[in-house]
Amino acid sequence: MKLSFIIIAVLLLPLQAEDQPAKEVRKLLSSHSTLAEFTGITFQPCRHRTAQCPNQCTHARKVASFKIIKYIDYKKPGKYGDGKGSSFRTMVEDQLGNTKIPAATLIIINSLKKGDTVRLSWNHDYVTRNRSSFPERTIIKLSKVEPK
Repeated sequence: MKLSFIIIAVLLLPLQAEDQPAKEVRKLLSSHSTLAEFTGITFQPCRHRTAQCPNQCTHARKVASFKIIKYIDYKKPGKYGDGKGSSFRTMVEDQLGNTKIPAATLIIINSLKKGDTVRLSWNHDYVTRNRSSFPERTIIKLSKVEPK
């Protein structure tokens, strides 16, 4: 009787852990605050590298691109993190139509015209979630700069 109770308890532990929300830990690798030029939204096709390609993967995507005019602020608190760059790209939507950025940011990007000047800030974080770790570059500020 005791053995069967222990086996059932051990089998239920992973189920209980999965029901809980994922704990996320972020470590700032670098932060970038820039004045940039919006260069447009382009479609990046799938490169057909997995069995799910091309119809069920999310490799094909719409990408918003920016050319950095100048850096306003830059911090790299440790050894790792992106250096100052001359451009920034972010995925807007995958080929299945799933939005990959916050709605407020998407509205601003969709309102931009090629050549518009923007204030663009992003963080390069190292994210740990569900026992997986990966880099993530998140836009934290995006606003159009009106010409004077």
